[in-house]
Amino acid sequence: MRVVFNIARAELRYFFFSPIAWFVLILFLMSSAGIIMGNLADTAVQQDAMLELQGSGFGGFLNMPLTKTVIGKGLDTVLMIFFLYIPLLTMGVINREYAAGSIKLLHSSPLKTRQIILGKFLGVYSFVCLMILMFVAEVMILTVSIKNVEFLHIMSMVLGFFLLAAMYVAVGMYISSLTSYPIVAGIGTFVVLTLFTSLRLLFQGTDYVRDVTYFLSSSGRVESMLGGLITTKDLVYFIAITSLFIIFTVIKMKSVTESKSWRVSAGRYLVAFTIAVVMLVVTSRHGLIGYWDVTRGKINTLHENTQGVIKQLDGSPLKVTLYTNLLGYNLGNGVPTARNAYLWNFWARYQRFYTNMEFEYVYYYDVNDGDSSIFKMYPGKTLDEIAEKYAEMNKTDLAIYKKPAEIRSLINLEPEAKGLLMQVEYKGKKTYLRTYLDPEIFPSERNVSGSLLRLINDTTPTFKFLTGHYERSPLKYGEREYGNHSSNKSSRNALINMGLNFDTIPSVGAGSFSKEDVLVISDPKTLLDKAIIDSVKQYIDRGGNAMFYSEPGKQFIMNPILNHVGVNADEGTIVRVNPQDMPHKFAGLISRKGMDMADEQPFFFFKNGISNACYTLITGASILSYSDTSGFKAEQITTLENNANTWVERGILVVDSAAPVFNTAEGDYRTEAPYPVGLQLTRKLGNKLQKIIISSDADMMSVAKNDGKDYGNAFYSYTVDNRFPVYHNFPVPTDIWLTIKKAPAQTMKMILQYVIPAFILAVGIVILIRRKRK
Repeated sequence: MRVVFNIARAELRYFFFSPIAWFVLILFLMSSAGIIMGNLADTAVQQDAMLELQGSGFGGFLNMPLTKTVIGKGLDTVLMIFFLYIPLLTMGVINREYAAGSIKLLHSSPLKTRQIILGKFLGVYSFVCLMILMFVAEVMILTVSIKNVEFLHIMSMVLGFFLLAAMYVAVGMYISSLTSYPIVAGIGTFVVLTLFTSLRLLFQGTDYVRDVTYFLSSSGRVESMLGGLITTKDLVYFIAITSLFIIFTVIKMKSVTESKSWRVSAGRYLVAFTIAVVMLVVTSRHGLIGYWDVTRGKINTLHENTQGVIKQLDGSPLKVTLYTNLLGYNLGNGVPTARNAYLWNFWARYQRFYTNMEFEYVYYYDVNDGDSSIFKMYPGKTLDEIAEKYAEMNKTDLAIYKKPAEIRSLINLEPEAKGLLMQVEYKGKKTYLRTYLDPEIFPSERNVSGSLLRLINDTTPTFKFLTGHYERSPLKYGEREYGNHSSNKSSRNALINMGLNFDTIPSVGAGSFSKEDVLVISDPKTLLDKAIIDSVKQYIDRGGNAMFYSEPGKQFIMNPILNHVGVNADEGTIVRVNPQDMPHKFAGLISRKGMDMADEQPFFFFKNGISNACYTLITGASILSYSDTSGFKAEQITTLENNANTWVERGILVVDSAAPVFNTAEGDYRTEAPYPVGLQLTRKLGNKLQKIIISSDADMMSVAKNDGKDYGNAFYSYTVDNRFPVYHNFPVPTDIWLTIKKAPAQTMKMILQYVIPAFILAVGIVILIRRKRK
């Protein structure tokens, strides 16, 4: 090894006498400092400005981890600069020995070829590491400028730079051995590195070959480390590719000194390449990959709640079939060329915790019965003719797509929108995982967890809405209806996509409900007959969970049921004079008790200091008076604060004319306490805690009022004991403050971007002049 280090030292010395090396070093330092320190200076300006504007009211960069936004932001640009500079350093590593004639001395010396190559690699890599260390010095300055910085995350970023540099140097050194022209070697290195980046896009439509090119690609490897996830798969990749090109260089150098057939060298290349590919494929198998998520919040790992759902699987195969419709939405994510992206970008997170997964792919073209839109778009064309042109436009083979009759004989997809769709099967049970028309496209953890719970559990909770009296419906999508947040299959936030079911029922019979089902009665507009009222009372007495929504002007319809649990929707409508909107519209404040019902993200943010309050949007509500005489404990979950502009209007309320006027003669009154418009009722029956939600406004859960706004799915989650949906709120970041002011930050940026590079330039000029004189 001493010989290797001596060669490395000589190679490193050469760089300090090379104008190009000094040029690259200075430019890299200036550009990286401009980007990274520029982020710090900009953030410091923002922090100082907000402190001046808000004072103690400014809580820092809430929910914005500065480790990522200051240090991580712009690293992709630094990597691109790095990518451009390395070929300049490696383009003459080997071929200058040929140009100077010293290669003959090296070959005639007792040195072995591998010693020469390893020495040169270490020499070049040492200079590149010097560049990285100067960049790391900038990053270390940032670590002391951010309070509670994620140090391990930063080390992951730095590790990515070092590993990528080793690969770049090895590739550049091999290309340098192929030509005697440095410029050609530099361009060739750039081309090969670009090829490695884009390899995962090549031959992705060809079975078996797609895996080879995907595993050989460098794209996404460093990006994972920049994001804080270190895997053995990526570590092995960089070690394998770096070693492969060092071996290639050794093979090339040996072929020059040996009088053997070219087939010998070709065989050596093939053996080395095959070993590297096998190593990459084997170490990329799920179950053999080691993971280290170094982020503080473990944001690169499935949430512990999702992991808890996966742990309920007993090891039986989990089969996922992807149905790709040539004429459907999200086609680009389901075609064969996107298969590896589908497996690694989406399912790999789940296979990390459950490896016994099987994947199948079904390609077809079809439209739903009665859907004539595509025929109107292309008049006079048959579905087969349209499919042929779609296949041509999307560069996919029409032969792999089943015709409508074929796919319909296999599976009934008529209830679905026939876009990109996954069917998950476990122990004979099947359910769907849908994709969505939004930037994320694939299901979130809540969607996957909900689908898995459908497969794991014997029954699925169903919210059964009473119908027949013009109630709000979970199956309709008008502005007053509840379908958008309950049963809208095209919305990732709809509860049907998170494991819950919805149905309507005309009556509340004793056999209509399982122990997991929940009764919902929302704003009936006609009187409920005595039989229905009695059956609802019996349902409550049996311990069933329920949600009841009333509306002003119709309190008398719901009061017979509400009175049974000690609640009354009082006459009148709460109004608040508001010059910007109608008086019966206001924001209802969600109490701390209301926020304890579920882990909705707004509640999570409030509890962690990111927001100051949570609200829901009320359109017409009445006061809910209550007592504990029925055995239920009633607690307020939604209130409206009292003030001079708020009262209960008992007279005729006209909302689209002049503002109402407080008139005691008509029975108008104010209260000293906040106005309760939402209640939570609980009662212990045996081992069960019975739960009932009551609201004096039904509009709050409609699509027109943002599906409950901050409440979101809290009512539904609470009444099924928080088993659905599966929430995955990650810990809020704590690195939200800078410890440096704007003036020092800007000064530091100037020093690192201009002063230090100028000093290095002066040192370089002196060294080069002295070298030239000698």
